[in-house]
Amino acid sequence: MEEKATEGICLCDDKKKQTFQWDEGGDCRYCFELNIETFSVRKIKCSAIMDCAPKKKGTKKVSDDELINHLGTTLTKRELRAQRNIVFIDVTPKQQALIRKVLKDSFTPDEMELIGKEGLIVRISELSNRKSGFYQRKQKGVNTPEILLGPELSEDTITHEFVHHIRTVDPRRTKYTKTAHRTKNGLYDEAFFYANMLYIKNFEEAATVAETISRTVLPTEKPSGYYSLVPDIITKNAYESDRKRLTGNAQSVNINETKGIKGKVAVNLVNEVFPCTHIAAMRIANRTALEAYEILNSK
Repeated sequence: MEEKATEGICLCDDKKKQTFQWDEGGDCRYCFELNIETFSVRKIKCSAIMDCAPKKKGTKKVSDDELINHLGTTLTKRELRAQRNIVFIDVTPKQQALIRKVLKDSFTPDEMELIGKEGLIVRISELSNRKSGFYQRKQKGVNTPEILLGPELSEDTITHEFVHHIRTVDPRRTKYTKTAHRTKNGLYDEAFFYANMLYIKNFEEAATVAETISRTVLPTEKPSGYYSLVPDIITKNAYESDRKRLTGNAQSVNINETKGIKGKVAVNLVNEVFPCTHIAAMRIANRTALEAYEILNSK
């Protein structure tokens, strides 16, 4: 799920909840402003923080080997370096290990480098309105893209939010694997978003669900809630049909035989078969996701 940033309160007002990002020297660069109702977060400079990180001279930098060992993952050094620009906030080592493993399983090293190229913040927090996660792209008030995840992590949710991000930052994307959001003169085009909000929401979520299905290693037991917006078919049946098609196993009898794909293989397959999927028939405001794409593409 993807949301716009909104005004909120500075987390520095509550010492138990404050979260910071700092440089290696320990100097505070910014904190976060949080909207309690929607858990929308934006990064802000905060003069109230004088010493948000301990300044220890001569602190030894953790090596790749030490971090890999600490996380208990099977990441190679290249994979870990590709994830170096991802900043984890309020994430336990166990949760971080799971997120890093999902990234490894669902994306190639080249894709992981794209994901972290311009920086990315990943934070875990209790989310409202039954949300399991959402993504905020770089925009006014959000200088660094952010992914917020609920504490009940799953491969499907993690992959979904990272797919939102790579759809935005990968310049090679075309057709259905390219984000519906637009930029104008290098800045996020808010006017286009507000003029086409429902179409963007419809297509962006449906296409992100499709690519997520393609990439997850194993089929999920809890298909995306967006399948509830697909008419005239049981969610389980729609998901299983799409899973087979989006992993290149359309003729497979057993969904458990399907294995996720990634890289160009996944991108090319989603671009090829998305119009034939059930999730492409997801309806918002009496339009299917595929119709929403065609409308946006004509503008």
